[in-house]
Amino acid sequence: MISRKRSRAASALLIGAGAFTLTACEEPRDLTFFENSDQCRRAADMAEFSAADCDAAFRTALAEHATQAPRYESLALCGEQHGAGVCAPPQAAGGVADDPQTQEAGFSYMPFIMGYMMGNMMRSGAADYVGRPLYRDARTGAMHSSGGDRMAFAAPGSKVSGSSAQIRPVTAARPAPPMTRAAVASAGGFGAARTAALRSVGG
Repeated sequence: MISRKRSRAASALLIGAGAFTLTACEEPRDLTFFENSDQCRRAADMAEFSAADCDAAFRTALAEHATQAPRYESLALCGEQHGAGVCAPPQAAGGVADDPQTQEAGFSYMPFIMGYMMGNMMRSGAADYVGRPLYRDARTGAMHSSGGDRMAFAAPGSKVSGSSAQIRPVTAARPAPPMTRAAVASAGGFGAARTAALRSVGG
């Protein structure tokens, strides 16, 4: 009986060690925050990336912003979440038009892109910088990804350690339905509400 218990304990330790090894082998990615591509280009001379990398990453961030920026049922609700004067109808804020299948009446509103984070995906052993859009939470001042993840950037030009999954661009043919006041209030803010909204549509 004792030998069986020891065998089971050893197996559990091996499984745990294997899981730790897989996690430890995942190479972290440095994610850098910039408010715009010009800011990134000025930092390029002192960093491992080039001005061309800055522009390429900003283009991928803008493409994601067009369909994946958080959308709201009213201008007031968008302003409450992101700040006064930073929201507009989608086509005025760099987004695609609302999907008629998910927005039966009226219009939605979305924030302008407030910055982007860039990182190196390292595809096939070669550098490949991509970017994702960021949005500020008016209540906390924190920056969030289009998926609602809070990113701990201290200031423009600062870095955080992330993963390839966090920097992988999100592509979608059409935007998710706009968030309602009830959904945002229930979730406790746009970040959590956005995550829940994407899960509900399979994002």
